[in-house]
Amino acid sequence: MEKADERGISGEELLRRFYDGDKDAFDELVALYDNGLYLYINRIVHDHHEAKLLTIETFSELATSGGGYKGKSSLKTYLYAIGKNLAARHIKTRKRERHISSEEILKILPDVGETADGFLEREESRRLLHDAMQGLKVEHRAVLLLLYFEDMSYLEAGSAMNRSEAQIKSLAHRAKAALKRKLAGGKVSGV
Repeated sequence: MEKADERGISGEELLRRFYDGDKDAFDELVALYDNGLYLYINRIVHDHHEAKLLTIETFSELATSGGGYKGKSSLKTYLYAIGKNLAARHIKTRKRERHISSEEILKILPDVGETADGFLEREESRRLLHDAMQGLKVEHRAVLLLLYFEDMSYLEAGSAMNRSEAQIKSLAHRAKAALKRKLAGGKVSGV
């Protein structure tokens, strides 16, 4: 079912109103999808600042497409497809420099009361999973994120990735196998 705002107005209706000249409708549309779209893009690019910029660019592309949304899929699926494509393009073009943000440093500090061994084991597993996901092909990472983090169905993920449901099932199978191989190389237990 398509997402609706607190008044029960769907994203599709807000987009139609925007295309009909109601500028406030677009602000409502952004408020409806902004957080989930940002989180999805951030899971792909792993950079909060870039994810925010790519989220804005996704909405900008929707606003300037001149009615490009045809209703063949849900608006959420359409937005996520735009976001995925922009994120994939960003990954291909960005330089491979790596810096550690203050947010990342705070994430690795142990919680009060947690044992050092438990913390280190959890963080090592998280790091290995992150590294393994980063090592996957963009389409493998995207399908796993859509299915398991965004909780989309195979059909919805297929619409977002311009693939059939059968192609998504096959791609997901290959992506899970590739992830398992990468994790086995990292010696993660229980995954």
